[in-house]
Amino acid sequence: MPEPALGQREDIDTSVARISRPAAAPLTLRGLTKRWRADLPLVLDELDLTLEPGTTTWVGGRNGVGKTTMLRVAAGLIDADSGRAEVWGVAPNENRARYQRLVSFLPAGDRGLYARLTVRRQLKFWARIAMVTPAHVEATVESALDTFDLRELADRRVDRMSMGQRQRLRIAMTFLTRPEVVLLDEPLTSLDAEGAAVLQAAVGEVLARDGAVLWCSPSGEHLEMAFAARWTIEHGRLVAA
Repeated sequence: MPEPALGQREDIDTSVARISRPAAAPLTLRGLTKRWRADLPLVLDELDLTLEPGTTTWVGGRNGVGKTTMLRVAAGLIDADSGRAEVWGVAPNENRARYQRLVSFLPAGDRGLYARLTVRRQLKFWARIAMVTPAHVEATVESALDTFDLRELADRRVDRMSMGQRQRLRIAMTFLTRPEVVLLDEPLTSLDAEGAAVLQAAVGEVLARDGAVLWCSPSGEHLEMAFAARWTIEHGRLVAA
């Protein structure tokens, strides 16, 4: 679920986390194994992945191969059967609040929006869920409206927006505070060239503060992004693309 980019967070000192864990990376997935049922094959089979500071990594593969499952484990939304997900060396079950403040997840599709809320009210609602301090909610939302080119839509209801406009709103929610790790599942869906440029600028902001981005999309999608590494998932494991 989306989390921090334009506001301020309380209770968290990432610089301390990095100093105390110098060998840690923004995101590390170690030996992730996941099977949905005993009679089904493994979705993830001891999958390993490390995202280095200031980098974007692409993971592709055909539909149903396990990309979204990997992202949901990385986001701390579901547990793997075995293995470990870490953000700066800390797993979700060790400090849930800290983990969720640092990680933001944009799921595929159009989930997470309330049809009858306006864009501004949707962002305010999300800011509170994302643990933005009450004193900073208003400024955070107003900044997001400008950053993600939503100012003209601020008072429009979600159910009266195009799919591309809704996707831009979902992207604004993803970067609403200041996430250190951003997980993107097919983020270009319904975006025009201007929307894609807004997304790319937001990714650049994460990298500039030594965060990391994991971008998943189907193999064959045309991407004009520079990636530090490119992988595909095959039989539950990552293979260099």
